[in-house]
Amino acid sequence: MGYRRNYQKFIVLLLLLIGSNIMVSASPDLVNIEVPYVSYIFDYWGDTMQSPLPYLPEEVYNFLDSEAGKLSNPQDLYVSDDNIIYIADTGNNRLICLDEKFEISRIITGFENHGEFDTFKQPTGVFVDNYGHIYIADKENQRVVKLDSEGNLVQIIGHPEPEVEGILPEDFRYRPTKLVVDKASLMYVLCDDVYEGLLQFDRNGEFQGFIGAPKVRPNILDRIWKWLSTEEQQDRRALFLPTEYYNIDINERGFIYATVSSTDVEEDAIRQLNPSGEDVLRRNGFFAPIGDIYWPDTESTASITGPSLLVDICVQDYGIYYALDSRRGRVFAYDNNGNLLFVFGYNTDKYGAVKRATAIDTLGDNILILDAEKGFLNVYSPTEYVNYIMGAIKHHYIGEYDIASEMWYGVLKMNVNNDLAYTGIGKAFMRQDNFKEAMVNFKLGNNRDDYSDALRLYRRELVGRNFGWIVSITVVLSVIISILKRIFGNRAGEQARMIGFEKASKDNKFFDLLEKLRYSLYLIFHPFDGFWDLKYEKRGSLPAATIILSLVCLTYVFMRQYTGFIFNHLDPSKLNIITEFLSVLIPFLLWCIVNFSLTTLMEGKGKFVDVFISSCYALTPIVVINIPATIMSHFITMEEGAFYYIFLAIAWTWAAFLLFFGTMVTHHYDIKKNFFTTVFTIAGMVFIIFLSVLFFNLVEQIYIFVSEIYHEIIYRI
Repeated sequence: MGYRRNYQKFIVLLLLLIGSNIMVSASPDLVNIEVPYVSYIFDYWGDTMQSPLPYLPEEVYNFLDSEAGKLSNPQDLYVSDDNIIYIADTGNNRLICLDEKFEISRIITGFENHGEFDTFKQPTGVFVDNYGHIYIADKENQRVVKLDSEGNLVQIIGHPEPEVEGILPEDFRYRPTKLVVDKASLMYVLCDDVYEGLLQFDRNGEFQGFIGAPKVRPNILDRIWKWLSTEEQQDRRALFLPTEYYNIDINERGFIYATVSSTDVEEDAIRQLNPSGEDVLRRNGFFAPIGDIYWPDTESTASITGPSLLVDICVQDYGIYYALDSRRGRVFAYDNNGNLLFVFGYNTDKYGAVKRATAIDTLGDNILILDAEKGFLNVYSPTEYVNYIMGAIKHHYIGEYDIASEMWYGVLKMNVNNDLAYTGIGKAFMRQDNFKEAMVNFKLGNNRDDYSDALRLYRRELVGRNFGWIVSITVVLSVIISILKRIFGNRAGEQARMIGFEKASKDNKFFDLLEKLRYSLYLIFHPFDGFWDLKYEKRGSLPAATIILSLVCLTYVFMRQYTGFIFNHLDPSKLNIITEFLSVLIPFLLWCIVNFSLTTLMEGKGKFVDVFISSCYALTPIVVINIPATIMSHFITMEEGAFYYIFLAIAWTWAAFLLFFGTMVTHHYDIKKNFFTTVFTIAGMVFIIFLSVLFFNLVEQIYIFVSEIYHEIIYRI
């Protein structure tokens, strides 16, 4: 009955989503709140799939009517273990403290320092350790201030003083922006314009060095230029600088999560640093945790280009973490394997959204987001949908797999497109040794790794259960094959059969066509004699060659649709038979046309029909090998996939070998001349493709120009 009630609530939510104004609430009761965003996830192929809203706006605090007044450019937010909310009000040079009811408990504008009142200057980061000590990154004062829970000064960590000269750059300027502290009271500080990584300080405030330096990532053009340029030119160029970190957080095990400040798409835009500074973040999802994998405009507002700018990260229990995208005001939630759980939020002026998000944290089940431009604190409460997701992850983490499976079923009742839910259910079936059902769910969840494991176990179970039948069928087939060889395998019988077949071929066009097709099997094993007889003895024909080419096209359609799940990374629902046929026909015909055109100028002996027929017969291995390999792909695991790819490589290599020697025999070339002819043919194909693309692009531009003129004239008339 609980599931039925949840389903009914979800139907109500869907009906509300249809309208332009979405009237939902943070609680089970519906109230009039306009939600200015939608939620979505990315499927295996990168398409956005709309999903139920995980969080809804509960309250927005602007502090205008409070003793604090309006916040000015707040830059950081932290919720302590005792649910005290700390806001770094950077523009007002102070620290705002709120209780769990969002009422101001105190405002810290400074502290007693050797008998004098000392103030902050643009505090941009705040952190509270397990002992209640408050750490403030006092940016423009170039220090980190450590206060006790009452706001009294404990320690000031100023400019780092390394024991070994040369560790700090000559132009180093200490401007701390963010910081975290682990259980051993080791402090990690993020500074502006520092590319060497995080500064590490011990519990006494002594500088220990840098950890987790981001890697230098020059692009391919930079590498080519460096290879071609002289030493003087290289000296005049700016050094390749690594990206710097934007924000950091730390989990209960002492692993630091960091986001990277970059204008480019970075596969490691989020990093998890171990105590040695190595990135150990799991990226086992469909896509790396980078925010938006492309820039969808899911709202009616103008599209915002560029990758996600992840300005903050918040680590939760069970390996879940939230990344805040300031560019679009979105929150991306990931589990400990890097699977995207949900996305919500948008950059707009509407109630419940943020204009310039700078910080994120959680208070209980609620998410808090700081808006630096408005000076607001936005509070979001979870829906039943996200409660099921979090519950499933929690119960799986603590080993309660049956309860986790029930939770995932609840997720599917609200969102049938949630791939992670199918994976969770599949894992539950795996622990019940129900490998067949596990395979079904892993396939629905596009989880190829776990599907491979389930297939291996199911295959072993199936073979063990039917071993007797398998042995019996194998023995019977062996006996039948042996008898057939004795009856039909002698030389005289073979010759008689060939004579009878050749006689039938002369009298019947169908048998003649079959003979021409059967000859392709001889040709692929005897290429020199085969291609010679193909041209001069007329062992092949244009209809047979056309059939072979058609079979090659059908082979690729068959592979596209029916390759085993583990090895088929294409979306079968987007199969277009015409496109698949053209993807084979166009390059093939281009090869024939360019090759014939070149060889005509280079004393080639073959006609166009000869080039076409020999090229078609050369593709026979693709049909002979790829179809059995495609069938085989359904019964092998990912670890055995090397055999599958080897077969595909053999088919292509074999066909290329036959194509090369078929061209040589057809035109009476030696190997050297045929090699250069082949190279020039490929270059000619590339040139024609380039011209074709240029031509169609020009036609498109002309069409757009004419269309605009036409519409302008129509509107003016």
